[in-house]
Amino acid sequence: MVIRFRDYGKRLSDFEQEILVCCPQCNRIAKILTVNSEQSNLSSIKRITCQHCSYTKQKSKDGNRKAALLLWQNNYRDKRNSSDGILDHFFGLPLWLQISCCGQLLWAYNEAHLNFLESYVQSRLRERLPDDSLGWHNGSLASRLPRWIKLTQHREKVLQKIQQLKHKL
Repeated sequence: MVIRFRDYGKRLSDFEQEILVCCPQCNRIAKILTVNSEQSNLSSIKRITCQHCSYTKQKSKDGNRKAALLLWQNNYRDKRNSSDGILDHFFGLPLWLQISCCGQLLWAYNEAHLNFLESYVQSRLRERLPDDSLGWHNGSLASRLPRWIKLTQHREKVLQKIQQLKHKL
């Protein structure tokens, strides 16, 4: 059976509504959520909350999404790549869903992002669809995934690591 992946132009920013990170206070899972600001319709606020220790903090959404997207590229090294691994670009906290894989770091913001990666990796047929307004473009997350994730020889290993990350949820 052929498993098909269709690239509908999802971007990394489409998964930023909920980012799972390590709580800075208790080191357990915490969530960064987007909260729309009532004072301004131009900006939104990011709020981190931990259900385990009640840690809460918020800030304006001034993170650099473009830098986060560049983290996916094979040879890109950013200051957010620390000894803690990949850090979120709003609060600078380690992502909850990250694991060493094929000599690289496999990471995801949340379960939906992880499911997207799993769908892409397990597919044997990958299709790109043109954007209605832009035609063909190279801005989708699928088109920006690093080569090591796309390689057939890494498929089984990447899928195993995705399953390990799912068990952390």
